[in-house]
Amino acid sequence: MTKIGLLGAGRIGQVHARAVSSVPSAQLVAVADPMPTAAEALRDTYGCEIRTIAQIRDSADIDAVIICTPTDTHADLIEDFARAGKAIFCEKPVDLDLSRVKACLKVVDEMKATLMVGFQRRFDPDFQAELARPMKCAAMSQRSETSRSQWSQQTPAEQQLKST
Repeated sequence: MTKIGLLGAGRIGQVHARAVSSVPSAQLVAVADPMPTAAEALRDTYGCEIRTIAQIRDSADIDAVIICTPTDTHADLIEDFARAGKAIFCEKPVDLDLSRVKACLKVVDEMKATLMVGFQRRFDPDFQAELARPMKCAAMSQRSETSRSQWSQQTPAEQQLKST
């Protein structure tokens, strides 16, 4: 069982809490959010504890963390949790400054941490609709067709599901 801490109980944090709760091999153990009512809502819905970020970082009962906090906190949190030995999923972007991103990724590499940065628009119906819209110029249309074919490729997991 992978035990997860969630940082941020806003809109995207709620999406991730729901996703974690749907995975039998995962458990949402704790949530941290500066807005008590947001954290309480997730606690009440998913049965997790409310903790501080530091408590989640330092907890032996947390294997991984999902970072759903404001962008300007991402790099520091990634570094902190990498140093703490936690697996990390962070919503995009890591930071708005490329040099800061590189410094952060250096820490991740040095700590041999597991990091995934999420950009979940692939299956977003609005994004798919935008890809399907006709383009007005030939160059953009060609680029769009290339993007569409790349985006429509099945993931290995999808291919495996389809073959069973």
